[in-house]
Amino acid sequence: PMSTALVAAALCSGLVTIASDWRGQRRAAFYVAKPLTTVLILLLAWFSLESLPVYRGWVLAALLFCLAGDVALMFTAKRTFVLGLGSFLLGHLLFIAAFATALPLAPVALPLAVWLLAALFLLAVTSYASWLLPLTGALKPAVLAYLVCLTLMVLAALLYAGLAERAVPRWAAVGALLFAVSDAVLAYRKFVAQPWWGQPLTLVSYYGAIGLIAWAH
Repeated sequence: PMSTALVAAALCSGLVTIASDWRGQRRAAFYVAKPLTTVLILLLAWFSLESLPVYRGWVLAALLFCLAGDVALMFTAKRTFVLGLGSFLLGHLLFIAAFATALPLAPVALPLAVWLLAALFLLAVTSYASWLLPLTGALKPAVLAYLVCLTLMVLAALLYAGLAERAVPRWAAVGALLFAVSDAVLAYRKFVAQPWWGQPLTLVSYYGAIGLIAWAH
């Protein structure tokens, strides 16, 4: 099936992306493989979410902004970092819209596990933010705005997964949580230190995040 071929292609492209930027020694292949992986995941969403046209439309729009953010973050200037941050912020708002399309109009009781996950996530986010934000300098307002949107996106994904009648949509929530992991590592690399494992972990969790959101429905 086309979805299987796209997953395999995205895995290969993602590995090339990681290998071509290993330990900060960036090679020319990185500038091709990094956005190509996101394009392949975007195509995966197109085929996998065919039965949910409205949801698919929002997800595709979100992934396009993720692609723009990918391109911006390939470069190290402060201006391109802010551009990438803004692109991903808009992407998160579109992901929220996608998850909202699947929510029931009437109030529904959420499983206890969803409440516990949401509480643990909020505790982790507030703890990390209270430590990180003082280190962000002039970018603090932009980082804070992004953090709020990311948090809302993860909570929307947990709500979407908690109200789903089938197990598959729950992987979208896993994807949203992986997005938070990726961004936490990226922020650490940007404002604190750049360990050798930072870039691989950022990319693995990021591609896992958007891949699961693109596939789960």
